[in-house]
Amino acid sequence: MLGNGIISWIDNYLKDERLKPVEQLNKRWAWIWMVVTFIGSLFSSFLFLFVLKLWPIWWFGFAMIVSYLISLPLFRRIKRFDLVINLMFSFFIVLAFIVLLQVGGLPSSLGFIFIGFNCAMGSVLAGRLKWTVGMFTLYCLSIILIGLLQPQLETPVYITPRINTIAFVILTLWINACILFLVILFMKDKSMLEKSEADKLRKIDEIKTQLYTNLSHEFRTPLTVISGISEQLQKNPKKWLTHGPNKIKTQSNVLLRLVNQMLDISKIEAGGMKLMLIHGDINKIIEFIVSSFNSLTENKKIKLNLNTHQDSIYADYDPEKIMHILGNLISNAIKFTSKGGEINIDVLSENDKLKIIVRDNGKGISNEHLKHIFDRFYQIPDSNNETQGTGLGLTITKELVLLLNGSIEVKSELNIGSEFHIILPLSNEAQLEIDNGVSLINPKAIQVIFPAHDLEWDIEYPSVYSNEPILLLVEDNKDVVEYLISILNDKYSVVIASNGKEGLKKAKKIIPDVIITDIMMPQMDGYELIEKIKSDIVTDHIPVIVLTARGDFDSKLIGLEIGADHYLTKPFSEEELILKVKNLLSNRKKMQSKLGISSALDNQESIMYKRELIFMSKINKLLDENIENENFGIKDICNALNFSRSQFYRKFSVLADGSIGKYIRSYRLHKAKILIEVNGKNVSEAARDTGFKNLSHFSTSFTEEFGFPPSELLQSPHI
Repeated sequence: MLGNGIISWIDNYLKDERLKPVEQLNKRWAWIWMVVTFIGSLFSSFLFLFVLKLWPIWWFGFAMIVSYLISLPLFRRIKRFDLVINLMFSFFIVLAFIVLLQVGGLPSSLGFIFIGFNCAMGSVLAGRLKWTVGMFTLYCLSIILIGLLQPQLETPVYITPRINTIAFVILTLWINACILFLVILFMKDKSMLEKSEADKLRKIDEIKTQLYTNLSHEFRTPLTVISGISEQLQKNPKKWLTHGPNKIKTQSNVLLRLVNQMLDISKIEAGGMKLMLIHGDINKIIEFIVSSFNSLTENKKIKLNLNTHQDSIYADYDPEKIMHILGNLISNAIKFTSKGGEINIDVLSENDKLKIIVRDNGKGISNEHLKHIFDRFYQIPDSNNETQGTGLGLTITKELVLLLNGSIEVKSELNIGSEFHIILPLSNEAQLEIDNGVSLINPKAIQVIFPAHDLEWDIEYPSVYSNEPILLLVEDNKDVVEYLISILNDKYSVVIASNGKEGLKKAKKIIPDVIITDIMMPQMDGYELIEKIKSDIVTDHIPVIVLTARGDFDSKLIGLEIGADHYLTKPFSEEELILKVKNLLSNRKKMQSKLGISSALDNQESIMYKRELIFMSKINKLLDENIENENFGIKDICNALNFSRSQFYRKFSVLADGSIGKYIRSYRLHKAKILIEVNGKNVSEAARDTGFKNLSHFSTSFTEEFGFPPSELLQSPHI
């Protein structure tokens, strides 16, 4: 059995981030098989050539050794390692077939009939059933073909019965040893998997026990504050109205922070947290993180200094992981540094290492507690014997540093301050190169790591019937609704719906310009709402922004797949939300310029507006079918498309930026122009065929539309 140390070395040697865990395991055992059979080939070749003197078949051993020397390096580097090993084994089967022809067939095979069988067995380790079946098929065909050719084959004089027997025994022992090794590998693999599952279940039980024990404690303080202040607000609102809501929000952020930290730890322990490396200037992301704490340090009268010893440090880094690591350290430094204190952050690179030093002159940590600060849920009591924090921040910080293959150390003295040293390896292998990784970070993430001061606003419920763009807000949380109204009311007419069912009803009635919806709501959730919005011709053009607490990747993917234009998670950036609404409305303006008459006559225009073009094409088809009917108008279109008059007006004005009456007239006139220019009809015929019974009215309308009378088209073409 191979030792764990050797297995670990092999895993590191063959490590390929492109492979799944199961594929990586297959690669390990296939590589071990190749090495073992390579050694066996060297040993067998030596015996055959120098002991049994079978020099006429020297080429076979040489070909096998060369094949191994080529395949082993390729096997390590290429993602499709199974292709490498199976092609090599197929080559060996063909070589063995040729050798059997040379030595006289099956009676004097020297044991080479087992070479192909050994290769087919080895193919199992590559983990591709089709290749394995193909390998066995190729081997069987080679044996059958040898049997058919056997009457024409002769045994060479250098193969005596004694030599044939010895060679047969040697190869048989070697091949059986390889097969035994294969069985051992599978048994070991099975044992390892069973042990791994048992360990995983045991760890899960331990985590659950520890989690339930600590949760009951960690939630008590913030919940007590929230409950207590809420009661005081009811009993004595004048006293608590100013500061009470701020305290409630601060404690709510503490709970949110705790939940996020617990999820992060679970991801790390389960191996679900992956690195998302980009290549860029690390100094820029660090400057952004540090600047995010400026308002907090200014309010607390603390100096926050960043010292970057190099102008730029270009290397691979994960923006989110750096944010959590540095954010936790800075927030802790702020928390334990008194008013008038100072925090210094030094960033430098030395010997392909990134060094980050966070130094404060705060309370410091005693030796008694220093050795436990990275332990989960460990809290350092303050001078009043009251705990602060959740006891998870530094645990996550250390785990993330280790995930980045780095190290973290701390030095501290009571009443003097603390100093954290982080060392991370620098590499230049990331495929994605971004000069500034700040764009990849949620702007509100820093505030979740360390709760900021509350925003204050005055709630003013807007008028639904203003001339501003209509924004439908579908949200069941009153506090969120009030906040969104406060930031959107000055630019938009905000209509409120408390659930998806009510939101769908209002969307069909008022045809808003933009919809902002939550996901988790009663009666009808956000996913169902979006599906119904996007599947109804009345509302399918309306852009939808999802604003939800469900921030996992799968939920986001579902939202985008069913038609959401943007997916934002709570807590969200106010500026980002406003900008996304603004951009959606701006895109609508661009769309309007592309969905006019020119688009109506050219179906290839702008495939990005597929739904809108389908709607416009339905209108155009109705106009084409009734082009000669002078009385065909808006009422007929509404009836044909099953729209109310108000619904149709709202939708059409959003898409075409003009009245439907003007559009119908322009459509008829453009058709008339084509009839005169292309089809060679005279003015009277063109007017009659496009629904103009009054020739004078047609001529006047035509001149207003194109700037020249229709009679000029008969004299010279206009392009």
